Amino acid sequence: MVFAEKAGEFLGRLVKMKDGLEGLQYGLQKFFGEARDYVDFEFSSELGDRLVTASRCPIHRYMPIWCEKYCLPFAKGFARVYGVENVRRVERQPESERCLFEFW
Repeated sequence: MVFAEKAGEFLGRLVKMKDGLEGLQYGLQKFFGEARDYVDFEFSSELGDRLVTASRCPIHRYMPIWCEKYCLPFAKGFARVYGVENVRRVERQPESERCLFEFW
């Protein structure tokens, strides 16, 4: 899992423009906007007192182990670059229609 966190940190730094939840929202939009060119991926986010992201991600079909063990550590590493320490997965595919994360 350390690898997934480090990968998240590395990729988070590549798209970082500023700190905090607003910076994290922009970074995730940029990162997943690029991913859309390579995989069938839908991403949206809402920023309030927390950042809530929703996605329809095909990775669970190809690499279910990533979703089970590495997706959340990846998100934590990505968020840490922006100074955001709290991350929780609220919903997960395929049990739900989408993956839903909260950052605060």
